[in-house]
Amino acid sequence: MRLPDSPGFEQSAKAWLFDLAPARWRYEELLHKHPLELARMVRLRLEADIAAMQAGLRGLRGSLLGHRPADASDVYAREHAWASAMRDQVELIEEALTTALATARRRPALPRTRASLPRPRPATGRS
Repeated sequence: MRLPDSPGFEQSAKAWLFDLAPARWRYEELLHKHPLELARMVRLRLEADIAAMQAGLRGLRGSLLGHRPADASDVYAREHAWASAMRDQVELIEEALTTALATARRRPALPRTRASLPRPRPATGRS
């Protein structure tokens, strides 16, 4: 991913966020136009994944070990760690996008000028 102050940062952030998002989100025009909302939705999705993995771990502890694979807790723990790490990274991208959008809004707009017509060539005195 590109650095936040570099050209193409927003596009690279969107591509990375779409990689984390459910595939169907790629068809949502709003998420392509508003990368900050995409980041927010991805973060919320990861927070839900974290909660689900925590619930899964609690359920394993409360169940009889004979009914579940013994190494299931390892999978829940790995998924929890992955989702937590991704959420932290998405939060950083969210902050960078917020800053980039705020900076873009503060930039003064360039004055609108009318397109000028080309000047006629000066007369050379030749016919």
